[in-house]
Amino acid sequence: MRLRHRLTALAAAIGMGAVLATAGASAASAHDTLENTDPAQGSTVKSLSSVALTFSADPLGTDGATVIQVIGPDKKYYETACPDLNGPVVSSPVALGAAGTYEVLWRVVSSDGHPISGSYTFAYAPDGTATAATAGSANPKCGPKAAATEAPATAASADSGLWIGLGIGAVVLVGVGVGAWALARGRRS
Repeated sequence: MRLRHRLTALAAAIGMGAVLATAGASAASAHDTLENTDPAQGSTVKSLSSVALTFSADPLGTDGATVIQVIGPDKKYYETACPDLNGPVVSSPVALGAAGTYEVLWRVVSSDGHPISGSYTFAYAPDGTATAATAGSANPKCGPKAAATEAPATAASADSGLWIGLGIGAVVLVGVGVGAWALARGRRS
């Protein structure tokens, strides 16, 4: 009968550890994702009044953490106001300058509380009837200038969060197993 109690305790410990390991891994990989951009990555536009990013969930409206910067071929900034959050859509008005490739740099706080960021490019080729080119600004409207030089978040950072969650789950599993073994051994004495 004592062997049966030990096996039951060990099975319970392994089950609890597996549940905790799985919960940690799913929480670590729960960051929102960028689902759509307007203009689209790699597209060419003839005119543009705003940039809009759509996420898989509603980003948090943390003060100063939401940034959209539009950098032109002359390395100047062409966003004309700070970003606006409307559910899962984050948008910012723009007034573009000369024709060429523009880079959109973005950063938001994911609904899980972690900051995420990225960038993409699009081409601007006005057809001649568009509004006059603007001069741009040496400084962004919102967010630090350093936001333009930060490395965007990659899938590798989400993968490292998964491994951290699995590691924590494994440590908990071993701890619960050792505790169950010690408890079963202590009852025998």
